[in-house]
This record gives sequence, C-alpha cells and structure tokens, in this order.
Amino acid sequence: MIKFKIAIGIALLYSLSAQGAHQADYVKIVSVPAKKRIDITIGGELFTSLLYADSLKRPTLFPIYTAQKNMITRGWPIVPQVKDRTDYAHQVGLWFSYSNVNGADYWNNSPGVDTVSRAYGTIRLQKILNISNGDGKGSLTILSKWYNPGAKAVLEETSVFVFKVDKGLRIIDRYITLKALVNTEFKDAKDGLYAIRVATELGQPVTSLESAILQDKKMATDSIPLTGHYTNSQGIQGEAVFAKRAKWVKLTGSVHTEPVTLALMDNPQNLNYPAFWLARSYGLMSINPLGAEVFTHGAEKLNFRLPQGKQLSLKYRFVQGDKSLDNDTLERLFNEFTSASL
Repeated sequence: MIKFKIAIGIALLYSLSAQGAHQADYVKIVSVPAKKRIDITIGGELFTSLLYADSLKRPTLFPIYTAQKNMITRGWPIVPQVKDRTDYAHQVGLWFSYSNVNGADYWNNSPGVDTVSRAYGTIRLQKILNISNGDGKGSLTILSKWYNPGAKAVLEETSVFVFKVDKGLRIIDRYITLKALVNTEFKDAKDGLYAIRVATELGQPVTSLESAILQDKKMATDSIPLTGHYTNSQGIQGEAVFAKRAKWVKLTGSVHTEPVTLALMDNPQNLNYPAFWLARSYGLMSINPLGAEVFTHGAEKLNFRLPQGKQLSLKYRFVQGDKSLDNDTLERLFNEFTSASL
C-alpha cells in the first residue's frame, strides 16, 4: 500500500511538472484591433507584437523579448530606451519591405519624410486570416496590400508567421506570398528585404573607415558598450559579412548582461539564393536577394519582374537564443527549415 501511494505521488509530481512545461511553452496569439496590434505570448509573457498602426507605414514585429524579458530590438522611436541610437526612424522591429517597387520606396518611409523629393509606398494590413495557438507553436496569417504613392494597390501579400519554442530557442518563421496586382518591377537596390534592427547594445564596434562614416552624431554611443559581432555561414566575420552571399548570418552579443545570439536565415527555395546581406555595425541585419547590381558593383543584375497575376513565394527564419546557439545548431535549424512545410 505504501509503495502504491509513493507511485501515485511520483506520477502526480510528473504530471504537474509536465503541465508546468506545457504552460511555459504555450504560444498564444491575441488580436487587439482597437490598438492595431496582435500580441504573441509564450507562457503568458509577451514575446512580441505585430504592430500595424498607420504611422508605421508597414506591419512590423515589435518589440521582441528574450525569455528573461530583455528587449533585443531597438526601442526608439516607439519606446525609447536609455542611450538608444536615433537614426533611421524607419528601422523598427522585424519587418519585410523593399526600396524600389515600380519606382516607389517602401523601405525608407516613416513619419516626417519628404514625400515631394521621393516617392514612398505604404504596406497596410487588410485582415487577419487565421490564428492558431498551441503548446510550443502558434501561427498567424495576415493579408496586406502594398499601395503606391497614388494609393493604388500594386501587390497583395499573404504572410504566415509561425512562432516556435525549441529547446530554449525562440523561432519565427515567415512564409510570404506576393501576388502582383499590376506588372511589377523590383529594381536592384541596397535597402531590403527582410530585416531586423537590434538593440543598441548589440551593435558591433566600428573598425573600418566605411563603417565609421556611417556613425554620425545621432548614432554616437560613447557611454554604452557595443557587444555585437557578426558571423555568416561561410565563416566570414565582422563587418565583412556586408554584401556577401550567405545562407544565414548570426549576431552575438549581450543585452543588460544577458548573452544573446540572433540569426536570420535564407531558404534554398527563395529567389536568387543565397541572398546578399545588408548587415551594418550600427545594428541592422537584412536579407536582400534583390540588390545584385548594387552589391556586386554591376557585375550581376537581376531587376526582378513579377507580371500581373503572378506570384512570388519567400521563406525566412529568425532565431533567438543565448551564447549556446552555435554554428552546428544553426546548421541543424537551417536544414530543418529547408525541409519544413506549412
């Protein structure tokens, strides 16, 4: 009888433990339409939100938090943090856009830009198509439209976000389908396509003259340590990852003393794989398959065209972990992403 009671007790403890693990990894997605926001929580704590206020000019995931509740995206201009850099107001969160679609710039648009000297487009969320919650995995599907400066829709975008928890890692997969509503040209340009702007602390110390030129007075960080360091899948280090082709790039550093490793991943099924990388010391990391002429100084050209009615599909992965997120783990995650399907 005593042994039976002990066995029951052990089983109960195991059940409670399993229940706690379930709750800790439970991904829940809640729409807050009054605030034009969709919240994604893990274990009841905010992981990120999809913001789509008109002032943002495009939907973006912001902020993004670690499990220790440290924000790995730059706070400015939405929720400024102490010593935040105040450059490039359009670089907010984790987003998807491009700077030359039929001559309109969907990348650099932000409040206060000169719309006379340059044509800007906007990306507007139209509707939420699906929300799915679950233990360790949740998904969100949205429909958006890309409007040119004349307020005409030129592209219809369907994005499926899959939020995952994997052995302490936080993963965001994004499956994008662009449908051309008119004949559309993505002219080769530097600024694009899938990008994150990280917390100032994750910026990389400047070593080259070119990067030093980028560090204007608004970007001075004399009183905050810069801890970031880039590495790509080819083993290239630091600022040299800029304009190189790679299947993934990682950024290691720390935020409020918490060790952090972030990575963006391309996919072999994507256009012009492996893509070029727009990675800057000040904290911008972006995958750009569309900038061939710029990144190769004219040796290659793409100028991708999408005829009316045709579609382009793209797949990207974001991974957030700690210092244990090494290259072997990234290779495993990349291979899994390559074979994954919705």
